[in-house]
Amino acid sequence: MKLVAVMSIDSYRDTLHGLYKEHAIRVFSEIDIQGHYHENAASTSDIGWFGRPSRSAYSTLTWAFVSDSEAEAFMEAIAGFNATHDPDHPIRAFQMDVERAV
Repeated sequence: MKLVAVMSIDSYRDTLHGLYKEHAIRVFSEIDIQGHYHENAASTSDIGWFGRPSRSAYSTLTWAFVSDSEAEAFMEAIAGFNATHDPDHPIRAFQMDVERAV
């Protein structure tokens, strides 16, 4: 079993929901988050899609517990999306092993 956590800018919310549906991941959780960065960041390219000094960015964090094969296919779909969309605002996904669940 894997835990897949995904962070994206809010404008990708519908796209991300579509990816979950397309990959038959029927149950996932979501929270709204607000991204910020410190003004002394080296450059805006180091920051990615987080907020700018004058304002913050609205984002989402979703997560799902899935099988190993579902996680692999979903991560590949996100990589494919990122390859064809704005490189300054990628969807960021993380896959983690779940050693035990009760």
